[in-house]
Amino acid sequence: MAYGGAQTELYSEVLAQICLAFSIANNKAMTEDDLTEDTIQSLRKRVITHKRADLSRKKFVEELIEFANVDCSKGLTWAEGQGKAMLKVKNKFKIDSKYKIYNDKIYGTQPTNMNPYSAFLKAGTGAKPDKWNPADMWVMNVEGIKALNNMNRKVRGRKKVSLQYANQFLMDQFSKKNIIPVSLKKPQKSPHLDIVNSNEFVTRLSLGGTSNPTVEYTTGNKDVKINFTIETVELAPGQKASTARRNPQNIRGTVVKGSEKHIRLKYHVDNKKIELEYEQTKVGKEKFSYAAAKMGNLGAANFQNIINNTSKQGVNKLNSIQRGLKGEFGNGNDLEVNPWFNAKHLGVVKARRSEEKLEPHYAKLADYVSKLWEEIQGSVPDFRRDVKGGLTKGSGLWSKARAGELGVAISSINSERVKKRVIQNLYEAAASISYVVGLTSDEQELMEPSSRKVAFNAGVYVKVY
Repeated sequence: MAYGGAQTELYSEVLAQICLAFSIANNKAMTEDDLTEDTIQSLRKRVITHKRADLSRKKFVEELIEFANVDCSKGLTWAEGQGKAMLKVKNKFKIDSKYKIYNDKIYGTQPTNMNPYSAFLKAGTGAKPDKWNPADMWVMNVEGIKALNNMNRKVRGRKKVSLQYANQFLMDQFSKKNIIPVSLKKPQKSPHLDIVNSNEFVTRLSLGGTSNPTVEYTTGNKDVKINFTIETVELAPGQKASTARRNPQNIRGTVVKGSEKHIRLKYHVDNKKIELEYEQTKVGKEKFSYAAAKMGNLGAANFQNIINNTSKQGVNKLNSIQRGLKGEFGNGNDLEVNPWFNAKHLGVVKARRSEEKLEPHYAKLADYVSKLWEEIQGSVPDFRRDVKGGLTKGSGLWSKARAGELGVAISSINSERVKKRVIQNLYEAAASISYVVGLTSDEQELMEPSSRKVAFNAGVYVKVY
């Protein structure tokens, strides 16, 4: 049976809760053979779900078991994948029978004493709660639940609270292993854990770690990829993660063995988002693809805001290209310079549904894409024969133009340090680490003034994949 995105999210989250509860009770990873109706019922006291995932309903339990026996990747069932991952979580944080496992969907958008998002909601950032903390389940013991209730009672009567207050509370409780937020990604045969936004660890970003260019604009597709490398550093005593991220060149600490990952932000053609992927295009004989799941995303409005308010040098170059083509597409169809990402150029929203409308503009689109290509790469391939990438059609070129606009906005930043800061801001927002725009004072000396502004730093959580 094929499962849609909403079904996969529902079943995989509840399955992970059950697998964690099973590993607590049995000190081993759950497999599909262990997953029976009787086993699920025996674990219900520890697993707190929501109305759509009522474990007392026989039909839902049967559907869950059916899902668990389906492969999430070749040769790995959901039950086995989540079982291995949850045993690793249990062992890493020494989770025992004193803990309960809460599904994040039981918490609404109203602040309550039991809601871990209450203080965030009162902070009034305007962001969605899952951008502040993307946890799919909250693992809490009695001490953590009591502390959460006390904290929420303190902020209940206030109109607004400092988000730093909520972040510090969560860091303290996480350090004591009283509250452990867990964000679930597609499980792998060998599970991985990343601790995000704790005071002990920080992610450091670098460019040029593989043979792939930082901005990868190639034939054979309609997208653009922003390639970079990250590694996790265990901070030296006395250094805070927020300070380290602000000045990564001054990070003091020890690189966590095996934490280096060559990853990318990839432009998604249909929904006009950039998606964080833990892989890159083939490098030598290897391919970094051990985490095929999408690890976060960022919509067009957000990625434009981050770039605009960090460095517009690349955007300014893009605008000069766009102004040079003024009038080329006919009245009312000019390329916009503000916003520079022309998401509705020629009245089109999804190019693949507008082939007939776009075909008369093929030559002009080809001219625009050629100029974007030359700016990014310094040369232009014979993309007009690119059947595989769809660039022989107007719809393919329209999409490639949007990808190229994003590519130029980043690639045409002259300072590598500032370019890295732009990519870091995009990465941290997509990965739910923080939402930051602008440059530090040192970086501003290299470029146009752009004061650093922190909309919010995300709360601590564990990413499991």
